[in-house]
Amino acid sequence: MNTRSQGRKRASQEAPVPRRASLFEAEAAYADSVFRTAIGDLKEAVAALRRALELDPGYAPAVFSLGTVEYQRRKYAEGRRLFELLLSQPEDTPDLCGIIDHAGDFLIGRRAYKDGLELYRAAAARFPHVAVFHQGVGCCAGHKGLHDEAIAASRRALDLEPANQSFLNDLGWSLLEAGRLSEAEETLARAVAMDPDDQLARENLRICKTKLAKVPVRAARTEPAAAPPALKRRGSARGR
Repeated sequence: MNTRSQGRKRASQEAPVPRRASLFEAEAAYADSVFRTAIGDLKEAVAALRRALELDPGYAPAVFSLGTVEYQRRKYAEGRRLFELLLSQPEDTPDLCGIIDHAGDFLIGRRAYKDGLELYRAAAARFPHVAVFHQGVGCCAGHKGLHDEAIAASRRALDLEPANQSFLNDLGWSLLEAGRLSEAEETLARAVAMDPDDQLARENLRICKTKLAKVPVRAARTEPAAAPPALKRRGSARGR
């Protein structure tokens, strides 16, 4: 046995506490952070989050929660680092895609569209069959004026979930932002037909019709429209 193998043997004999035990303790620390937040003890809540990550550096709920804390403290680089850490977690991490999407929603809520776009692009590259990641790309790209990317991402989300009415509404809004008014009107009309009670889709269609009425028929297909007056994407089901 060479010295390297002997070292391995000693390391195995002195192995740390199994991850299952550390995960259980991390979950307990995370639960404590939730309780501390509920009672308004924010200092101890953050301390509990840090303790959870000391116990299990890859515990996704704590990674996400501490990332939001760092953004709110304007420690943007650390917040980005934590959110990016979510993307490197094993695929069998419980609710990983949902947690990543929560991180993206948090960034959209703060209008941190550049960081949101980078997060969603990376998430969509790793999980190409998760429709909400393409939806997130479409949302953030649209806000950054990247209309071609927004349209392509919105189409990809709809391809993955053709029956998702909010995705159809998002595609219509992306087309509207790009000035492709005739296509936007047809798409938004289909979104309204799918769910006549969706006030967001109905309002988007109204805005589109108003703009379409102000331009020549030929120009409606090619000329960019003025920026819409409100944020009308990410579907009413997602609160955007």
